Amino acid sequence: MKFETRAKSHHNSSGIFSKYYPPERLSEEILLNKLSEKPKDVPRVIYVHTPYCDKICSFCNLNREQLNGSLDSYAEYIAKEFEKYGQYRYFKERPVDVIYFGGGTPTVYKNNQLEKILESIKKNIKLSEDYEFTLETTLHNLSDEKIETLNRYGVNRLSVGIQSFTTEGRKFYNRTYAKDETIRRLKDLKIKFNGEVCVDIIYNYPDQKIEDVRSDARTVKELDLGSVSFYSLMVHEGSALSKDIKEDRIKLDESLKRERELHDAFVEELTSDGDYYLLELTKIAKKGRDKYRYIKARSFGGDTFPIGVGAGGNVDDITIFRMKKEMAMFVEKSEHQQRLDRLTGLFQFPVIEKKIAEKFLIDGEKKIFEEIMTKLKDGGYVVENEKTYTLTEDGVFWGNNISREVLVRLVEGTLEK
Repeated sequence: MKFETRAKSHHNSSGIFSKYYPPERLSEEILLNKLSEKPKDVPRVIYVHTPYCDKICSFCNLNREQLNGSLDSYAEYIAKEFEKYGQYRYFKERPVDVIYFGGGTPTVYKNNQLEKILESIKKNIKLSEDYEFTLETTLHNLSDEKIETLNRYGVNRLSVGIQSFTTEGRKFYNRTYAKDETIRRLKDLKIKFNGEVCVDIIYNYPDQKIEDVRSDARTVKELDLGSVSFYSLMVHEGSALSKDIKEDRIKLDESLKRERELHDAFVEELTSDGDYYLLELTKIAKKGRDKYRYIKARSFGGDTFPIGVGAGGNVDDITIFRMKKEMAMFVEKSEHQQRLDRLTGLFQFPVIEKKIAEKFLIDGEKKIFEEIMTKLKDGGYVVENEKTYTLTEDGVFWGNNISREVLVRLVEGTLEK
């Protein structure tokens, strides 16, 4: 088995089921009935989307827009959503394990708007004792007043969009602040914020050197950050970067050789002394620190209840996507899809336990799965022992391709039968 084009995100697997099984649309009433039932004992996430930024990154085409005016009405809308859904048994009878604010930039709210939202969560949502509560943020959106508010309402994790510490990288990504000021602000944030501080790094910008990614990795270690997400630069249609490329103002070296060298150099530099380890395909965490329960809950079959324009998720077998404040799509997810989603979610992590994988396979699928794993072993992507499959360095680099390949072969293999 050999891969030619690298899938850089787990989202590359999305849409596979709809290709073979047309989705069945449901009404909101079906969801509300589900929320009125006794909740199942599964990991539970609330994902909140804020589709606004006050500064747009060069590479971004996500569900966001440049902030223009007040967010009073949107903050009110988010607060009301927590109030609305918090009245159902789904939230009253079991605590939530993870809340994750993504975007956009969730800290773009003014402090009083942020307080309104967090107060509504406090009043309407019960959190588990070991909950994880994350906000994505940029450094320039965090005032001392906002940090104090986050501390007061129990936010215990920040994911800071750094992208690069180098001068060239920060200029390319349209980041605020130069390297020294970025580091100073991160140090200050670690002192003032009560929770874990994590960052995002994006590698493979034009003319990036191996020493640049090694320098970024060393800076993460020197700052003693809880974890770092690291992604290869993706060119999204509609982003400023895609327009610059089309108009020949920027050229990217998209060779697999260069991407692999940068990827491996970053991982090696950060994990070489044993303090940091590969938590999942694109996340390196400090031992004993960041648990990143958000991705574990989503990958291991938990519920993700979506709130906010652009948010998507699921409750049990109902997939939800919110297009506008008063418009959402509800789709039934078959038992077949739920099982295979959970199985392929295991491949976001470097070690796959056989006994867990087997729980998601029925008799007709087990032989197909074993054949896939044999080919992956023969290709040098995994090694096997009695209890686990472990991704090799090649397997980690091609991990999203592997996840997609497992899903496609299982779906097509069972269709043929």
